[in-house]
Amino acid sequence: MAVLTTVALGGCAAEEPPRIPLGAARPATPITPAGEPDGTGLLPIADWPAACDLLPEPAIREILPAATVVEMKRARPVSTGSVLPDDAACHIGIDFSGVKRPESGAYPAYIHVTIRAAGTPEAARRGYRGGGEGCSPELLQVTGLDDCGRDDAGWTFLKGGIAGELSDVAPVLNSNVRFEGQEATMPAERFWRDTVETEVLKAVAARLP
Repeated sequence: MAVLTTVALGGCAAEEPPRIPLGAARPATPITPAGEPDGTGLLPIADWPAACDLLPEPAIREILPAATVVEMKRARPVSTGSVLPDDAACHIGIDFSGVKRPESGAYPAYIHVTIRAAGTPEAARRGYRGGGEGCSPELLQVTGLDDCGRDDAGWTFLKGGIAGELSDVAPVLNSNVRFEGQEATMPAERFWRDTVETEVLKAVAARLP
């Protein structure tokens, strides 16, 4: 990615922060969970969909085309009172062209997807951890979600027989980095939260049955 510079009156060159291009979520084929719900309304553990299937690497690259590395890791979510599948959580590390990694060596951004319930719509609603600020009617209409919300921890979502959560950590936002389309007066954290996260939620929703 080219770095643009401007020359100040004093003869010093001031670097513009790198601009990270932003794409958009695209329509996708919904996943099809296997098996039939048991007496609790939940699918057997072996038949739950994998969280990484809700946000595969191509979907990340559609939204963040400057991503040079997208590392997907399946995991078992932390849960109280129930045992969830080994792949009901997905941790995604993302590296960007032209963006320096944090001193810790961590990826500039991480996205986490977790499935909390899979089965009948009634069972999914019981497992739904809605809270915080509810999604707007416009966002519900665009995504086709039955419900969603956002608080400081991230997003919660519900559609049909799937309930889950979406969160992220982006150390890159603490550095001198900006996104294409981000207004000069808008902090990168807010742009990520209001724009990038919304596209990621749309990508997840497109794959929910």
